[in-house]
Amino acid sequence: MCALVLSLIPTRASAPEGPRDRRIHLSSNGVHTDFILPREFVDPALREQLGPLADYPHLAFGWGDKGFYLDTPTWAQLKASTAVRAMLLPSPTAMHVTGYRGVGRDWATLDLSREQLVTLNTYLREGFRRGTDGRLQPIDAPGYGPDDTFYEAVGSYNAIYTCNSWINEGLKKMGVRTAVWAPSEWGIMRWRQSGG
Repeated sequence: MCALVLSLIPTRASAPEGPRDRRIHLSSNGVHTDFILPREFVDPALREQLGPLADYPHLAFGWGDKGFYLDTPTWAQLKASTAVRAMLLPSPTAMHVTGYRGVGRDWATLDLSREQLVTLNTYLREGFRRGTDGRLQPIDAPGYGPDDTFYEAVGSYNAIYTCNSWINEGLKKMGVRTAVWAPSEWGIMRWRQSGG
């Protein structure tokens, strides 16, 4: 009930400095949301550490429960134990980076100013756990296909702070209108689909 109510209450959007002429996207698979940026909008210092993925025209960034990501390549393979552990116990996290050749028809658009894009890139960089050499830490596990990779991430996942909460926090940092609290993807995508 709290999640529903707080997902219906919007934050106050702040007026960006400068024109909002940098378009990014948000995608949802019905459960999980990602930020998707055109390659040229991704911080070069981050992009150069993404290996072959850096060559894709669009890069998606999603944060979430490490065990859920690695043990559940498809929803049909979801185990009750994985879901319960992810929701009830604070657990390690991973960053999932996916390369796309084109723009998805069902992606929501979000137009940002230069300053907002800088804020988003800072947020994305800070989501990755780094080694003592300052480099990203790829996880030695297969992705869902040839176009994605998992990396160690900062923070822990739980029922209060979910993968969608992470996206929602990024939107708040940019001053974009979104839900007060959005543990589910609906609390985020409803504001994009309504043009909020």
